[in-house]
Amino acid sequence: MRLLTLLLLCGTACMAQQKSIENITSSCSTVNLKKNLYYLASSKLQGRLMGSRGDTLTAKYIAEWYKQNGVQAPYNKGLSYFQSITAVQKINRAALTINNKRYDYLDGWQMFLTEPTDLKNVPVLYVMHNSIEAFYRDLPKMEVREKAIFFNTTLARAFIAKGLDSMEMVLKRRGALMVAWSGPFFNKIIDRQKARRFLPQYVQPYDGNPPQVQPLPEVNLTPQRLREMLAADNLIVDEDANVLNTGDKPYFDIQTRLTVRAQIQFKETHAPNVIGVIQGSDTSLASVVISAHHDHDGVNGKEVYYGAVDNASGTVAIMEVAAMMTRAVEQGLKPRRTIVFASFTGEERGLLGSAWYVDHPLYSMKKTYGVLNIDMFGRPDTIHLNHNMPDSANYAYILVKDTLNRGLREALYTANDASTKLTLDTYYENPKYMMRRLTGSDQYPFYLKGVPFIRIDCGFCSDYHKPTDTPDKINYALLTKQTQLAFTTLWNMANR
Repeated sequence: MRLLTLLLLCGTACMAQQKSIENITSSCSTVNLKKNLYYLASSKLQGRLMGSRGDTLTAKYIAEWYKQNGVQAPYNKGLSYFQSITAVQKINRAALTINNKRYDYLDGWQMFLTEPTDLKNVPVLYVMHNSIEAFYRDLPKMEVREKAIFFNTTLARAFIAKGLDSMEMVLKRRGALMVAWSGPFFNKIIDRQKARRFLPQYVQPYDGNPPQVQPLPEVNLTPQRLREMLAADNLIVDEDANVLNTGDKPYFDIQTRLTVRAQIQFKETHAPNVIGVIQGSDTSLASVVISAHHDHDGVNGKEVYYGAVDNASGTVAIMEVAAMMTRAVEQGLKPRRTIVFASFTGEERGLLGSAWYVDHPLYSMKKTYGVLNIDMFGRPDTIHLNHNMPDSANYAYILVKDTLNRGLREALYTANDASTKLTLDTYYENPKYMMRRLTGSDQYPFYLKGVPFIRIDCGFCSDYHKPTDTPDKINYALLTKQTQLAFTTLWNMANR
């Protein structure tokens, strides 16, 4: 009888707690979400570029929200929410000279800049083989020493598909100075790079490896630059960068010489992550992290890249989740695990803030149970809208990696069933589409450290990384539902 009474009391208490969590989930404030998002995606913050004044103002705003909502400051003896990160900016300058005419970088050419280059008046060997096997058969007869080896489009594509490093190592051992190729696709690639050239570049630290350096410099030309290079030999180049009148020669020297000069400078930048903590009832348990990046692309001339969906939406979501979790604690519903609220800077520049955090964590990665990362909420994506999907305002994409079997998928699905009942779209869990999702946001540095994660997002909208990504286009009902899902999922993770 006593055991039955205890079981009934336990069941009643669990039901009461569940009801209280449902009430807190329902209290998610659309008003707060909208107010905060309009501020973060305002002209005042100038696109929140990492290291800018707008980024600093954003960090202060988030920290003040944490303070007002009872989230603890973990730094400077409980007085600061700011974790200063250090990033190394790369400043590149390069020029190519063809027939004594100088072209600045991205003026019809590009190269992958990893180290300084100074090659002057380099002879060019043009290679016309249609297969890798044919190239290697002829290689012993080819004089490649102190030359640029220029591959036709077919051979270049074959080497790119197989991997360039082994071929470049072979040529480097034979004394070649650089490799080059052309193709019509470089027009679009260069145009895209020009459009985003206003954005600073940084050394990418997140995989823990030293910066990649190719065995040989790689130079890419548009078909127009290729025509100029081959003009002295009276060779005709079509729109697809094919050379038409070479006869049967599989390789030959051309008259034009190339000069390539590239300089790389490095400059340190400092910017703040914003970290808050709600202590769990059992501090012996591993902690849980909920994260979102608050930076975006800043300003290009007079155009502000507001970054409403990317990722002011995710930022305001974790701010609201923090406030909801504090309300739970105030009602006696303290999570078992300590929760870290991490608003990262530098995601857009290469996951810089999250990469810094995993190397300088508040709690070690071995004591981190799992990560819930939010990157873009509240804006139906082009897939759902273009296909007129009925759930276009009632869904969330998910990606779960739980190799340690900690029950993260169950935590997510149970949360959804108990609250928002969104359609959980697993499109990006398909191996064909997964890699960009896996590596493209702040869960990735944690994943590389062996920490399981859940990522929730709404996908890529038509204004992705454009100045037109503004707060008036957010679906605030969808943002509210997705924020509620984040809260209940986090609650489940923190109480497993």
